Amino acid sequence: MNNTKINFTLKEGVQKNKAYTLKPIDCPIKLNQNESPFDVPDFLKEKILTKLRKTKWNIYPDFIPDELYTKVASYFKLTNYNILIGNGSNEMINTILTATLESGKKVVIPTPTFTVYNLISSNLNANIDFIPLRSDYTFDVESILESSKSKGSVTILCSPNNPTGTALSRGDIELIVKNSGGIVIVDEAYIHFGGETALDLITQYDNIIILRTFSKAFGLAGLRIGFMISNVDLIKELSKVKLPYNLNIFTLITLSEMFDNISIVENNIREILKEKEFLYNELSKIKKIKIIPSQANFFLIVVENPDFIFKKLVEQGILVRDYSSYQMLEKCLRISVGNREENIKVTDALKKILE
Repeated sequence: MNNTKINFTLKEGVQKNKAYTLKPIDCPIKLNQNESPFDVPDFLKEKILTKLRKTKWNIYPDFIPDELYTKVASYFKLTNYNILIGNGSNEMINTILTATLESGKKVVIPTPTFTVYNLISSNLNANIDFIPLRSDYTFDVESILESSKSKGSVTILCSPNNPTGTALSRGDIELIVKNSGGIVIVDEAYIHFGGETALDLITQYDNIIILRTFSKAFGLAGLRIGFMISNVDLIKELSKVKLPYNLNIFTLITLSEMFDNISIVENNIREILKEKEFLYNELSKIKKIKIIPSQANFFLIVVENPDFIFKKLVEQGILVRDYSSYQMLEKCLRISVGNREENIKVTDALKKILE
């Protein structure tokens, strides 16, 4: 950028950063973003749309949607004051990091992991301490412990981790929280599919924040809804950073109806877990694939020539995630768990390509 005024005004971290991008590729079978293979049923969509039509669009929604907060809190056995709901867990990540990070502040990020943590932290000029995962993609708990002891630090633990699917034990999470010199964020976006939740730790420690999303298990990725869970005092402080009226009426109505029909979500989770087992068994039959054990709704696989395999799959109308340009993931592709038809097609295609 050659504009001197802009150069002096924009943060150095923003100027040095790269924007989060995902190349748009149109494929009939989409297994690249860990979405649920199950859409909201038509009867429920109609009910939601009927309510939306009867709602005034020209006025703001409730400043604090107490009814929705009560439904969410009740389901997770929390109080309304333990949660903060926003536009996807991405907004919640941005809210927490905006409230805590600035130039000179330390953030501890095990890597490889979800790139948004690095993106936002860099934009805020934070000092990032990347802690590489071990060669088997498990967490280097000792190194995380040592780094997170710094006073005022922020430690981010994505467990189950994206894109590896590996997870920390509850005991290791508690050890890190207990010894941390600052706040520990535990991103549990994939916890419905495996791993051990640290949810109960919010009543024992005042420096832990749990992140959850409705994009994966709830199948609402298109609506962008997520939330954070913590103690009352920390939620109160972070509420000062959250943008007002961040939930639109469509989001409020849809999520409320989903909780009124929660059996749909719970049945879908059971089906995804069945399909996860099926996909694992089928991938295991392919000798030229190494599967990283996963606690999430996806599998990271190690292959020779991942770029070639990725392109061959696209030719057959199947889109997976190519991670070969990422450090430590040079031979990796990530495959989301789909429905039975999708899982059969992707495994059959891989068998033909590799065998």
